[in-house]
Amino acid sequence: MSQPQRSSHLAQGVRIVYSPTMRRRHLRFVVLLGLLAVMASGACLLSGCGSAQGRSATDRPLVVLDAGHGGRDPGAVCDGVHEADVNLALLESVSELLAADERLEVKATRTLDIYVTLEDRIAVANDADAALYLSIQSNACEYPDVTGVETLVSDTLSEGDPSWQFAEILQDTVCKATGARDRGVREQDLYLHRAEMPAALIEVGFLTNDEERTKLLDPTYHQTIAQGLYDGIVAYLGYADPSFAER
Repeated sequence: MSQPQRSSHLAQGVRIVYSPTMRRRHLRFVVLLGLLAVMASGACLLSGCGSAQGRSATDRPLVVLDAGHGGRDPGAVCDGVHEADVNLALLESVSELLAADERLEVKATRTLDIYVTLEDRIAVANDADAALYLSIQSNACEYPDVTGVETLVSDTLSEGDPSWQFAEILQDTVCKATGARDRGVREQDLYLHRAEMPAALIEVGFLTNDEERTKLLDPTYHQTIAQGLYDGIVAYLGYADPSFAER
């Protein structure tokens, strides 16, 4: 069906004539509208409007993982096994789990066998405004019978600090996942005091113990540890921010 005709204030046959000045103003107006449209479109893309999640990537908590030692610093060396290599392999396993969780972002202080200073490791997290910092390491002791998992925090913090809470949750989830001896959470003079977010260092086992070293070289056991670490990270984030668990 045709649309009804609308009345016009202009008589038929009347033609509007633009002066040069009017044309320039009209052109500037059209250009301005175009620029505003482009700016609005760009703002929409940056804010994530129209996306399925309706939330920008920067709204997701960033977890910075650190593989202890590396490069010219191999860490503990036991029966030809370099701690730095074990730490990096574990980091890769945890990173895969975190990256698969759309609620999170993950970043590593190193992904190669290179040396990174302690200051630079923490700077990666501080500069990126990370939500959590976790250093993954393997332990060593002069007594070969010593085994187990322990988590460390900076001795500059009091119990009840978010770093302590994070460490306690990690210690619990990793020990439950692995069945390893629970050596608890303790404080130590660490570089972690420079962190501007909850930070912990976990020692996942002793390379100086033959049985535990064999496990730490097993990719299947890596996945078990990684699951425990992932569970601890997610549990802490949900504890610190209940809305995270609802995402």
